[in-house]
Amino acid sequence: MKTLLIVRHAKSSWDHPGIDDFDRPLNERGIRNAPEMARRLVLRELLPELMLSSPAKRAISTALFFNEQFGNKSIELRTEASIYEADRETLSRIVSRQNPDLDCIMIIGHNPGLSDLVNWLCDTDEVLSTCAIAEVKVKDFKWNGWKRGCGELIDIDYPKKMINEQ
Repeated sequence: MKTLLIVRHAKSSWDHPGIDDFDRPLNERGIRNAPEMARRLVLRELLPELMLSSPAKRAISTALFFNEQFGNKSIELRTEASIYEADRETLSRIVSRQNPDLDCIMIIGHNPGLSDLVNWLCDTDEVLSTCAIAEVKVKDFKWNGWKRGCGELIDIDYPKKMINEQ
């Protein structure tokens, strides 16, 4: 069984209207949320063996906050240029190329591609909010050859979830 952690980047800043989309940084809320969401994974002992991130500033910043919270766990963090503005098919191809010996991979990127990937894998209709983490289990022993509905959506965690459940 494989676990794919699908993470939408934390909340980004729109304070600089002239800045290129690729270069938008995280805002204060994003800077607070990213470490908190990573801590939740640590508490659940749900750590990836590989992190794949879009190189866009808001995504790689989110990935670095996660990596910091994971500590020295020898988790490889790699940027993949094609994650930026990727659709579901591109994201699927990126995941399909990964080492079959890995059991848990995290992909950090952008909507609508990430939500589309979750919905395709799990036959659901979800929209990932900023800094949301979708935990998807696939009853397969490789990262390729997946078909629509082959995954099970175990959980979607997001920064306001704890507040909303009280």
